[in-house]
Order: sequence, then C-alpha cells, then structure tokens
Amino acid sequence: MAKPEAARPIALVAFIDRSGGREQLLLGRKLRGFGQGKIVLPGGKVEAGEGLVDAAIREFREETGLDVAPKDLELSAQINFRFSALESANMDCATFITRSALGEPSISEELEPLWVDPLELPTMQMWPDAQHWLPRLVAGEKFTATIVIDTDNVSMKNLKLDPWA
Repeated sequence: MAKPEAARPIALVAFIDRSGGREQLLLGRKLRGFGQGKIVLPGGKVEAGEGLVDAAIREFREETGLDVAPKDLELSAQINFRFSALESANMDCATFITRSALGEPSISEELEPLWVDPLELPTMQMWPDAQHWLPRLVAGEKFTATIVIDTDNVSMKNLKLDPWA
C-alpha cells in the first residue's frame, strides 16, 4: 500500500481594511494554475526552510504588491483541504489576519487583487467551501476547518469546523 502524500503547507492572508470608513476584505482572482479564475485569499506555498509568518509575508507581497509586518499578522485559522480524487492537491493552510499593510494593491502574475465587502462575498466565483468559513474568519472567530473536496475536485463533500479554545 502506498504511503499517503503529505499535505502541502500553505500560508494565507486575509487583509481586513477599515480605513475608508467601511470594512473591506482583500481577495484576488487567481490568474493561473490550480483554481484559475476563482476568487481566493492571497497566499501560497511555504518554501523549504521557511516559517509560516515569513511565507505569509512573502506570498502576500508577491501576489498583491503589499507589505505586511510580522507583528501585524495574527494566526486565526488552520484550514486543511483534502481532495478525494487528487491527493497531491491536499493543503494545510495557516490563515492569518492583518488589519494593516503598506502600499497599493497591484496585479501580479498570480493574482488580480479585488476589494470586497465581507458581507457580500462573491461566493459564486469562489470555491464552494469559502462561504462556510470565510465569514467566520472575518468575524474574528478562530478555528480549525477540515474540508473534504469531492471527486470532481470542486464540490465540498464534508466540512468539520472546530473552534479554538
């Protein structure tokens, strides 16, 4: 029997900005690769020897053009994706919230940044699971979510959400 592949470590950043008088969440439309066209949180793979915070800062800068300081990142969720038919796509996502970043969002090779009202998430353009955990993240809940994706590699088969004590 083959040994299961380890899930890839991923760092995601949810930038919640309240500076304009109303709350906005920075998401991005994925321009290439797995999930192309979907609207997602900025982030990506943790490189070998890299810590989660360093990966979050690097990926956020690469994808949005914005800089965030380590002190401004708060680990708020662990979101684990398990793909029923594509084990190599399994991901363990350390998910950070920041309320402060420097610069102006700009399009990258990977992502087109989009500001959205967190109460009006573009769920039809997102992975189906996002509507179940993203509003909780934005509301300040801290949790571990394990999401099983069905054999079509899109539909959510199961979601288990465990609040942090």
